[in-house]
Amino acid sequence: MSASTTTAHAVDSITRGSVPRLTFARITRAEWIKTRSVRSSYWTAAATLAFTVLFAAGVLLLVSVAPAADVPDPAAVIVDSYGEAPGIGVAGFAFLFAYALVAVFGVLVVSTERSTGLLATTLAAVPRRTPVLAAKLVVSAVVGMAIGLIGAVASFLLVQPQLAALGLGSSLLDPDALQVLAGGTLFVGLIAVMSTAIASLFRGTAAALGAVLGLLVLAPTLIPIIPGIGGEIAGFLPSSAGMMLFQPATQVGWQPIVTGGLVLLGWTIGAVVVAGALFKRRDV
Repeated sequence: MSASTTTAHAVDSITRGSVPRLTFARITRAEWIKTRSVRSSYWTAAATLAFTVLFAAGVLLLVSVAPAADVPDPAAVIVDSYGEAPGIGVAGFAFLFAYALVAVFGVLVVSTERSTGLLATTLAAVPRRTPVLAAKLVVSAVVGMAIGLIGAVASFLLVQPQLAALGLGSSLLDPDALQVLAGGTLFVGLIAVMSTAIASLFRGTAAALGAVLGLLVLAPTLIPIIPGIGGEIAGFLPSSAGMMLFQPATQVGWQPIVTGGLVLLGWTIGAVVVAGALFKRRDV
């Protein structure tokens, strides 16, 4: 082997060794860096946590400090509003109010990058589009679940002193509480993934938000007013069905929880499949 050939081989080896491999972990890390560098991500997360926690604390506080003439039995009012285990009910309400804002975050994961033109740079660096979309979905799911779980746990813990004073306190380690927290976390995670997948189909943020919030928030409100079949159709919408995931199994049973989870999972998988197919074919 000649000296020139040996040198060329060595240079080629050094060059190949100095360039980091484009792994899925690195792509996901890049998506996480981009997501956390956008102010809207922080504002959405902060607004979600603040809204859910303040709502949970505010309702119970108003009942607790209300004049005895107006609320002679605060414990009965709280049980009527939140069920036999009010702490679990508060956690469920936290997920109920958080999911719409988590959906907004899911949209921003992809729409902000597309509207600024950064997506073209990303796809130039990562020519294979499927890993890029998959990384966005992973980041959306993880952050969405974190927001929902933190909000629910914070709400649960925040109201415990008030509930304990009324003899209604409970533990975060109770089986029902763990089941509701796990189901609610899965719910907001799937909502985030589906929102990101749907948002990838649109070029504008406004159109993406309209489609996602229309499906998740507006449709469950309007469809039930259709005579005859409206109520049944609404039960198969993603948000309506998915809400069963954070209902206590001791109260509603496991069948509606599993059915609701499967319906939401089906919507999510469908959105991801369509998004993946079009994301690879469409121009940026």
